[in-house]
Amino acid sequence: MQDRFPDAKVASYQTVVKAIPTLVALVYVFYTLPSGSLFYILLGVALFFCMLGDVAMEKDIIPGIGMFLLAHLFYTVNFLWQAISLTLDFTNIIIAIISFGGLVVYVFMYIRYLQSSGPEVPDFVLKAGSFYFVLISATFSTSLLLWLTTGALWGFLPLIGALFFIISDSIIALNEFHHKLAHPEFLIMPTYYLAIFLLSLSIFAFGI
Repeated sequence: MQDRFPDAKVASYQTVVKAIPTLVALVYVFYTLPSGSLFYILLGVALFFCMLGDVAMEKDIIPGIGMFLLAHLFYTVNFLWQAISLTLDFTNIIIAIISFGGLVVYVFMYIRYLQSSGPEVPDFVLKAGSFYFVLISATFSTSLLLWLTTGALWGFLPLIGALFFIISDSIIALNEFHHKLAHPEFLIMPTYYLAIFLLSLSIFAFGI
């Protein structure tokens, strides 16, 4: 998710430039697409919505959150579907559920922190943002489940990518709803691009 310029009516040149790494990742996924691979297709769709989110955030937070929400929905469905198609181990399921629960606790504690001394967050934005962070948590947990299920050597890469997504968006929320940071883009952009890059490497990590 990107930093925003609320007064902009159309996507700026800077936003288009910021969306290029996501476009490159999308092209990479579809360039290597095996015939009929659902995993690649769903991953590509998730990256596509991330790219749309980059542009939508330029106009307003709500459509931006909506695009990234859809992206994480596709990430989650993709990782979960692939894990289910393999032989699931009960222990791995428990670990994934615990990780999801822990991240959900983090989300709601972090939101309470943002509300404690920052400006009042509009109710709709609060609910949409909370649901969005829960979906990122699901992306993390399902990527963990797929890694544990496959035992893939590089399966931790998309897991770290999902973690960087949480870090990047946590910084954005802090900057927008608690207090302004000095040069937040130097924290937001590297973590966001790392998230996109590592998630796109799912096709390399799992070899599906």
